[in-house]
Amino acid sequence: MGITHVPGLDRVVDATADLLDVVEIEPQSLWRVRGDGEISVDEETLGRLAEVPGARLLHGVGNPVGGCSPPDPRHTELFAELAERLDAPWVSEHLAFNRVVEKASCFHTGFMLPPCQTPAGVRSAVRSVRAMADALPVPLAVEIGANYLHPRPGDLTDGAFVRQVVEGSGCGLLLDLHNVLANERNGRGSVDELLAALPLDRVWEVHLAGGCEYQGYWLDAHTGLPDDELLALAAHILPRLPALRAVLYEVTPSAVPALDPSAVRALLLRVKDMWPPQPPLPMLPTPLPGKRQLGHTQQRVTTETAAPHDRDAKTPTPETWEHALGTLVVGRDPDTPLARELLADPAIELLRGLIAEFRGSALTGTLRYTMRLLLLALNAAGVRELLDTYNRECPPQLFASEEAFAFADHLTRARPAVPWLTDVLQLDLGLLHARLDGEPCIVDLGTDPTALMTDLGAGRLPLAPPRGRFRVRLVDDSPPGG
Repeated sequence: MGITHVPGLDRVVDATADLLDVVEIEPQSLWRVRGDGEISVDEETLGRLAEVPGARLLHGVGNPVGGCSPPDPRHTELFAELAERLDAPWVSEHLAFNRVVEKASCFHTGFMLPPCQTPAGVRSAVRSVRAMADALPVPLAVEIGANYLHPRPGDLTDGAFVRQVVEGSGCGLLLDLHNVLANERNGRGSVDELLAALPLDRVWEVHLAGGCEYQGYWLDAHTGLPDDELLALAAHILPRLPALRAVLYEVTPSAVPALDPSAVRALLLRVKDMWPPQPPLPMLPTPLPGKRQLGHTQQRVTTETAAPHDRDAKTPTPETWEHALGTLVVGRDPDTPLARELLADPAIELLRGLIAEFRGSALTGTLRYTMRLLLLALNAAGVRELLDTYNRECPPQLFASEEAFAFADHLTRARPAVPWLTDVLQLDLGLLHARLDGEPCIVDLGTDPTALMTDLGAGRLPLAPPRGRFRVRLVDDSPPGG
């Protein structure tokens, strides 16, 4: 039993420490991504995590393995390094895509999207899974994601698609029960049908989480505790998973302040009672690059899914699917017949709105004073118009720091009529550089920074701050995990 660790979870960890057999860490939360794209590990935060009880697992959230493009090798290398340092017995990533290739370039979608659920999509996903699995020192499991789109005629069912990918690649399965319940509530098909199609003997890990209703959809929002229906599902399915090794509760950082630690403790105890004691399971085999050990059934499925097949002319290729869906969710106009067809699905508008909210939230967290100044000077409607223009012109960035640098470049080009914007933006960027680089950053300003930050910190527009030449040394003194 365990939890997925996020910043601010200290009270929950303290209240459940004696119950935590394992703590799962998202590696991207430990990465510092600078303006030049270089990535380093936040050693201070990693060191503090050593004090958290339990063994360690790693769960990727930004380098999915379900699309045509193989996972980013830089991220996979860092993933592998952390797996070794934390002695993780296995790691996991999402069976999805978040990157679209366009000729010689590519863009991120800002959201993990469902892959093409056709035989060709299976082959693409198997290649992607293997690309990551063969570069890792430990076994890899893939997670079934939430899918808000309507089912498409002619596609493989969700269960059949996942089964063929798992068996074809030889990987394990992370069964997020909230994801599959959300898919049922949103019309993808029943949970029972999905479970009947899955290779349950490949499920190594289960996730539990809460969600919420939004615009007629049930969102996989990771807010609050699992509801009674999900807990009933867990009680039904956990005893049926012979290879299950870990059950983890997930929550998003924004929901942590409202979380009752005693309620999380009660949840872990309740779920532990659902999961009968099992005889010790054998250790998972350590993969060897290029020498993956597959059983006879897995070899047969691999051969079948790799064989040529007669494709219906109306069935999209994985590349066509990813381009159409990816361009739509980032707000571009449909430019293919498939894109025009997908645009009729109301989930496209939902995804566009969620991505815009995520991007705005990232900017509020990284460019705190700049965003406050914009809101005070332009009001909410003006800021929304500014962000809408930015979102149309610039695709989403994978990391919050990259989003901040891209938006800063946009502001420099757009030059909105906002007083003191140049100096406030320089202050925010200096603070961001100090945080990412782990050392002080010096910026030159034309306005008294004390007056600017005092007024903005109090939620008001600066009133005639002194002008002049100011050189400021900025140091990151934010609290751990803040």
